[in-house]
Amino acid sequence: MASRINLPYDIVVEILYRLAGEDLVRLRCVSKDCRDLIDSPEFVKLNLSHSLKTNSHRFLILRRRDSDKYCNYIIDFDSPETVQMKSSDILNDLEVKIPIIGCCNGLIAFKTNNRDGFVICNPTTKKIRKVPPVEHIPPEHIPPGRNPDLIYKGFGYDPVSDDYKLVMMFPPFGLLRENANVWLTKIYSFKAGCWGTSSFHKTPYSPTFSRTSGRLVNNALYWITCSSHDARLVAFDLTSERYRDVPLPLLDKHYYHLDIKELGGCLCMIGNRRDYGRDYDDTWVLKGESWTKVLSSFTMSESDGATLRSPVAYSKCGQKVLLWIYYYSTKNRSLMGHKLVWYNLKGEKIDEYMEILDSPYFNCNIDVCVSSLVSPI
Repeated sequence: MASRINLPYDIVVEILYRLAGEDLVRLRCVSKDCRDLIDSPEFVKLNLSHSLKTNSHRFLILRRRDSDKYCNYIIDFDSPETVQMKSSDILNDLEVKIPIIGCCNGLIAFKTNNRDGFVICNPTTKKIRKVPPVEHIPPEHIPPGRNPDLIYKGFGYDPVSDDYKLVMMFPPFGLLRENANVWLTKIYSFKAGCWGTSSFHKTPYSPTFSRTSGRLVNNALYWITCSSHDARLVAFDLTSERYRDVPLPLLDKHYYHLDIKELGGCLCMIGNRRDYGRDYDDTWVLKGESWTKVLSSFTMSESDGATLRSPVAYSKCGQKVLLWIYYYSTKNRSLMGHKLVWYNLKGEKIDEYMEILDSPYFNCNIDVCVSSLVSPI
């Protein structure tokens, strides 16, 4: 029988913190010492920090509607061009609503299918936290029919207080003129384990944002209005818990649809426009206080349809960006399908398609998440 190899503690930590969350979950069963190390808050932060700095241990969450319910699938982002897609049992069993509210440090926030509840899940460790519904909402901030899809939401991390926060933003639905631009904000704190007191803020405008879920970038949540007509970009700082307007790039054309994403740790904005019968999509990235246009293209003809593209994430080396290309019919403007492709930023061309084995037709969203040991409990 082979002799047992004893390594210094520091060497063991140096080896283990570089592993993916799934591997570390399995290694917890080796011994009590190993479990205590992997479960320690210091090790969890060390492992997460390494994954974020090296762009490693990421996975894609794809969702599609299957008959009367949504199904969730996971793809390993670090795999070669041909990847195997697998169903996410934990996400499917939770029967959560689509789309995702937000992903942060391996945790995913969902709205549940029951009336008003929420759930925070780590699909790597299979641990979940159930969040109670928001209570004591003034009548003028309750949406018609209590429709939760009319309420803006966001999820993120405040590094100053070392706390995860779920944010709910209620626009005014009342008819009183003096309340026309008064918004209500409620925040659920992981540390406190409850919803905090209500805060109200008055805005000089009453925007309609392009999506209800805020995009998390550098400890702030962002929402953008639907089109470039009177466009506004709003940020909510998770530390100060205050809102602020963010300057937009110069929009010298009319964009019929605007959207924002996180791309490589920066805020990314995508604008769709139509000129001379063709659809174009332009992409900007915000670095510091300056916007830089990184992608600009017109649609590519594809039999009966055309394509638009949306950036998903940079490659590990940063030389490529994964694009979510979607095809739609030019006749009836209906969605026809999707593809994932690697776009070479230096060569300004599509390098290769990411072939997904056993891939069903997807008609929903895609999100990027990092595998981690962060506990939602």
